[in-house]
Amino acid sequence: MNDVRYCLEIWGTDYEKIKQTCMLAEELGYYGFYYGESLTEIDLDCWTVLSTLIPITKKIKLGPVMTYILPDYRSLALLVKQSITFQDVSKGRLEFRTGAGASLKYSLQWWYPYGIDYSDAIYRVALFNEGVQLLSKLLGNHDLKYSQSESTLTNFDGQFYIIRGASFVKPKIRIPITIAAKKDRMMKIASNYADVWECSYLTPHEYFSLNERFERLLKAQNNQEYKDLQNKVIKRSIELDVLIASTDQELEYKKKVFAMERGPGVYNQILKKGLVGKSAEVSARIQEYVDLGINQFFLAFQDPFDLKSIELFMDAVKS
Repeated sequence: MNDVRYCLEIWGTDYEKIKQTCMLAEELGYYGFYYGESLTEIDLDCWTVLSTLIPITKKIKLGPVMTYILPDYRSLALLVKQSITFQDVSKGRLEFRTGAGASLKYSLQWWYPYGIDYSDAIYRVALFNEGVQLLSKLLGNHDLKYSQSESTLTNFDGQFYIIRGASFVKPKIRIPITIAAKKDRMMKIASNYADVWECSYLTPHEYFSLNERFERLLKAQNNQEYKDLQNKVIKRSIELDVLIASTDQELEYKKKVFAMERGPGVYNQILKKGLVGKSAEVSARIQEYVDLGINQFFLAFQDPFDLKSIELFMDAVKS
């Protein structure tokens, strides 16, 4: 499992803990460190925090947990500018993870108080499809021969976005895009634009079935504009919760705390679909996913700043 990537999903407002956790993650060999992006009080400003981590780390990848493509939230052109700048300043360490967002019922609470429209799934997917297409053009990601010396000169007249000859100097190193998708419409978009396709909270059996659908969508692509890119390798990633402990007693304690904090429904889901157990059990579960072709794990620990568990996990998968 040495070529598999392990990434941390972090949230919270204690900057010193964020910084300490990121530095430890790099030391332990984690591939990526992702910080939550929201306007609510559970996070600081995402891009500001990530920018401060560049000079205190050397190789770990950095990025938002979810990069939102919502015009009411942030200009897409501004997001492109931020991304290119971050990529060049960090010498190629930006990981751009995006998607159409969680369900309206769950997510409305995060946007409504700030006057930001969060529409139904059909509208959001259509918006995302056009947005990620434009994003890819502005970043130069679908140039068959990527050249850092070129600028992107783009005109775009869509349903949701209009660009009138915007020009960006492409980043020195191409920015990889991860797209989270579980439904066919989103997986089709991922098959066109993603370098990494990511799904969330699935058992190995559920992932196997979903990956078969994704493979069929890949093979069925007949978009003339991208026909030369249909055979590109798209990495597979999965987002999972983690409860890991060194003893049975510690594990039971963590289970009880998780059940109290998150409620019985979420607790039962993590028992079934998460990485739960002592080191050997978690390692064996990881291997099940790896055997099915997973290249990357996007990990949300019960306590994002539990350094002992973060280290224990890496010891488990390395062994």
